[in-house]
Amino acid sequence: MSKNTVKPALTPKPGKRARRRVENTQFDAFARRILRAYARRIADGDVEALGALAALTAEVDAVCRLAVAGLRQAPYGYSWSEIADRLGVSRQAAQMRYGDTTDRGAIDRRLLEAGLGVSVATLVRVFADHHPGSPAASRCPGCGFRYPDGVLDCPTNATVRPLLLRRRGEDREAVALLTPDQFADLCKPITTRLRAAVRQAALPSPCPDRVPTLFDHAGKDTTR
Repeated sequence: MSKNTVKPALTPKPGKRARRRVENTQFDAFARRILRAYARRIADGDVEALGALAALTAEVDAVCRLAVAGLRQAPYGYSWSEIADRLGVSRQAAQMRYGDTTDRGAIDRRLLEAGLGVSVATLVRVFADHHPGSPAASRCPGCGFRYPDGVLDCPTNATVRPLLLRRRGEDREAVALLTPDQFADLCKPITTRLRAAVRQAALPSPCPDRVPTLFDHAGKDTTR
């Protein structure tokens, strides 16, 4: 029997395919197609899903915060002017909306390190650490952010809340670690949060300290 002279390095393993790189422009087009299809399904008579569609604006805001925070960190270090140019707004507007530790209050480092791959367990721990408590304190116990009138979310929990609401069913054991007060606050009725979010989407932020209202776009679910 002749010796096998095939070089393994030049022969792909059976069943193993080369990883296909997908550009962000393709992701963008795919996401837009999904949203348009979602809107068409609701327009076909599913009025109950309208609130969930409108609530996606809060989650988009939350992931934009994480994306901007990542772009601001090493090794990228993009300036506020560069970020504002891509957003089509002024540097001051971008800094006011997505500002980090020195600009609007601390974004928890656990979120910055995990990025968009953050786990539900981490979201739960961060939410609990930055929860204002009951009765609410005047400052966030996790980062020291002073709450403006009528606002009880620091920038960190403003980012965490919509993500945890949407993904809470992925790890019910982790969510069960929240106290009853924390879980009740997380699952406030959608109607209250939806009205506030719609008003906020229609109007510009009135001041630098204004934190976007976030709400449960998946509906009311108090099971663990």
